[in-house]
Order: sequence, then C-alpha cells, then structure tokens
Amino acid sequence: MGNDKAYNKPVYNELIRVSNLYYSNCSLSDLLDYLAGVSGFTFILTDAGFHPAAARLAFSSHRNTFAASDHAFGEIPPPQISLLSPACEPESDTAEFSISGETVVCKALPLPNYSYYLCIDKKIELTDSRFLAIVENALPFLALTLDKETAFTAAGFSNNFYAPFLQVLHSSSSKTPDEIRNICNIYNFNPDLKRVCMTLQLQDSEDNEDELRELISRLRNYLTADKYFLVYNHNFASVFLLYPYKDQDLDIITKSYVLANNLYKELESRFSLRIGISSAHFGVETIALSFEESFKSIKVQKQLNLSNSASSYFEQSIYHILNIPELKDFRKLSRDIISPLIEYDANNDTNFFETLQQYFHNSFNIQKTARALYIHRNTLTYRLQHIKELLKFDFDFEHNTDALFTLYLCICVYQLGYHKDFTS
Repeated sequence: MGNDKAYNKPVYNELIRVSNLYYSNCSLSDLLDYLAGVSGFTFILTDAGFHPAAARLAFSSHRNTFAASDHAFGEIPPPQISLLSPACEPESDTAEFSISGETVVCKALPLPNYSYYLCIDKKIELTDSRFLAIVENALPFLALTLDKETAFTAAGFSNNFYAPFLQVLHSSSSKTPDEIRNICNIYNFNPDLKRVCMTLQLQDSEDNEDELRELISRLRNYLTADKYFLVYNHNFASVFLLYPYKDQDLDIITKSYVLANNLYKELESRFSLRIGISSAHFGVETIALSFEESFKSIKVQKQLNLSNSASSYFEQSIYHILNIPELKDFRKLSRDIISPLIEYDANNDTNFFETLQQYFHNSFNIQKTARALYIHRNTLTYRLQHIKELLKFDFDFEHNTDALFTLYLCICVYQLGYHKDFTS
C-alpha cells in the first residue's frame, strides 16, 4: 500500500499542475507545451478524421523527470505533418504520421467529446507508465480548453485565445456589465472576488515570443500555490491575484506587493522587466481599471527613472494624481516655484534640489538627511539656508502647512519629468 502511494504521488502532483494551468486561464498552446515538456514525447492533436490541428516535437526520446522543461520540445506547423495510416479498426488505437520524412507511430487517445484525438509517440508505453497516466488524466482539461477556443472562434474572435478578455481590458466601455460577466464565466474568472492586477512587462522587447513563453512558464511555476488568473500578449503578462471579498484592501495590496518584489528578485537575473501592481478592486466594472492601474504604475517607474523593479499604484498615488491631464496649470506653477533652484544648480554645479528632496523624504530630520547625503549636519544647515533664500520659502511647520504641501507636490511634478515640456 505504501509503495502504491509513493508511485502515485508524482502523478497526483502533476495532475494538480494541469488543474492549476486550466483554472488559471491556460490556452491550448500552453497545455500542449506542458504535456510535451512533462513527458518528453511527440504529440499530435487531430480532429476526428485524424487531420493534424497542432503538434509538439520532442528533442529527446525520453525524459527521466516530471518537471516540465522550457526547451524540451518544438512546435510543428500542421502542414508539415501527413497522415500515413489512421486507426481504422474499432479495437485499434494507433495512427502513423510522417513528420519531415520520418514515420512516427502514435497511440491515439480520444478526448472525452470524441471530436479530437491526442496522438502520442507509442514509445511512451515502453517507458514509465506514470507518464501515460498523467497524459490520459489531462485529456478532460484538453477537451474543455478546445471547446472554449472553438467557441471564441465561432464568436468571431481570432485564433488568439486571450482576444475576448483582452478586449474587455482595452475597451470595456464598449461592453455592458452582463457581456463582461459572460466572458468572465467562459474563462472561469470570478469578478466578485477582490483582486490586485500584477503586470510584468518585458523591457527592450516589443514582441519576443520565446522570451515571453519562458517568462510565462516560470511565472506559473512560481504561482502554483496562489489563486490567480493569467492573461498575456506581446511583451507583457498580467496576473489577477484573487482574494476573498472579506479581506481588507490594504492587507491584500501589501500581500501582492510582497509577492511582486519576491517575484522580481526571482526573475531579474534572467529577464529585463518591470512589475506594476494595481490597487484593490472587485466587480465587473473595474476589471479594466485594475489592468490600467498596473501599467500606470510601470509608467511612473519610468518617469522617475527608477531601475527595473516592482512598484505599487497605491504607494505612487500622488504621482498618478499629478499625471492627470487637467493638472497642466499646476505643472506651470511647479515650474515657477522650483525653477530658481534648478537653474542655480545648473549654473553653480550644486545639488540643492536633491538636498531638498532628501529633506522631505526624511521627514525634515536633519541628522537622517545629512546621513542620506553623506554630508555633515552643519553643511546641510548651510544648504537649507540657501534653499530658503532661493525659493523665498521658510520651513515653518506651525504656520506653513499648506505651503509645505504645495512645495512637495512641486517636487513630485519635477520628478515626473514635466519640467521638460512646460512650454508645450
């Protein structure tokens, strides 16, 4: 009995992975990639007449690990595959195909709806039978994914599995809440759970399919224990991290931010990327807003000239307010207030503006600010006196609260880079 448990544990673990793939919104391509990677054998997906629809070619004859590899297989265009001999007899379960001139004898596994077959290199039967058990138990998920993609195609969407949901993210105003909810139902996405959208955007890569595929694979492996919903396209992947409705917004924002930072540390050695997370939302009307906020968080990273990192829309809230187009007049005010300091720095090779920034960031604490700037506190006091004279401003906390707030906003406007286009 104990041996049976030990034997079945790897199968069980892989079935959990298949289940997580499906419920996290995997495409047919994702699922076939997984099956090819976990078994190391060639796969051909066919219709009921054994006409190839999709295929994966293994680079090695067998594998000795259950962990899927990013480079264990290659995608084969269906036109390069020809059927030599289908399974004509009812009791037969084999089919022969020619792939680039080589004959591959396959075991034909019918999907539950019997509209498709998954044909896998028959040599799998000569290896560890657990591989075959994993594949056979994944067939229902494959059938469900096929039905979903067929429904999208019939509805007029392209062969991009994510097209309907991407349309919601980019143009939700063109759809009613009921239409959005119907699309969510097809993807098994619950819009009534609280969510934070975490977007990972590859930098210096407009549309690198191989790099994105590797990123998705690593991302899914990292998130196996979390409830999430994934969508990706071109050079980004957006993960909707899902939480119970009863959870507090600040708690789930904090959890998501910690996860994003840990994920960035895990991936930064391999990818050049930025990660932005949204505020907490729920309901169908805010799905696109969550997505938009995650990208705005990345935009602010770039505006502030921060190195690639993870950031939170919630923590950047003041910068997002200042990015509103209607605040152009305030940007003009900021230029008028800050420009004497900027011009003085440029003409005298000083760093008074950086000094002012650090003074605010360190809560007007002389000792902490001096330490951050690596200068003596007396030097800092001297600089602050010059700053007061240049700005005609006194740091009087008791009587100058409004002015201090305005000055801080002006500093933030300058950090966003709007001083470069005040005249436009």
